Amino acid sequence: MRKQYLFFLIVSLLLASCSLDKKVERKNKKSYAKAPYDAVVIPGYPYEAEQNRELFTIRLNWAKTVYERGMAKNIIFSGSAVHTPYQEGKIMKIYAEAMGIPAEHIFEENEALSTVQNIKNCKKLAKELGFKKIAFATDPFQFAYMTILVNLKAPGTPLITFSTDSMAFYNQPLPKVDVRPAYIENWTPPAR
Repeated sequence: MRKQYLFFLIVSLLLASCSLDKKVERKNKKSYAKAPYDAVVIPGYPYEAEQNRELFTIRLNWAKTVYERGMAKNIIFSGSAVHTPYQEGKIMKIYAEAMGIPAEHIFEENEALSTVQNIKNCKKLAKELGFKKIAFATDPFQFAYMTILVNLKAPGTPLITFSTDSMAFYNQPLPKVDVRPAYIENWTPPAR
């Protein structure tokens, strides 16, 4: 049953991709008008993933753009070592620093095992850090289903992304970094 649901979701997203950019444009217009945010949350993506490795790079370059455009004063990266032995929040923070985002404006959350937990954990972390005005930012494909989750778990919190036409722009090479601090020795995938 779960595989059928996943298949249906993927097919639906593919069929809706032509209207995705219109939805993105509408939602972004509202979200951009509310900027700047105290913090923008970037959900993690597996480092060295077997498939879609470019989404790791794309999310990092998008985070840098969000920060450089002044849409966010701070960035929170979120994600545990779910699919690989690298903590997603930690490794994304390492790259963001190497990309020029000041360390004092980058935070990490390393416990989230899913998008729902990215939302809940980062909302809590933002509150603990004193950030009142937050938004979530991701690639357009996660945006397609994350919109529903944000509406359920963090109603009223803006979600921003970019058009699918811009994917190549955000898929620029990342700097060389030491990834060892984010690596977990003797890692086993967490039970979810």
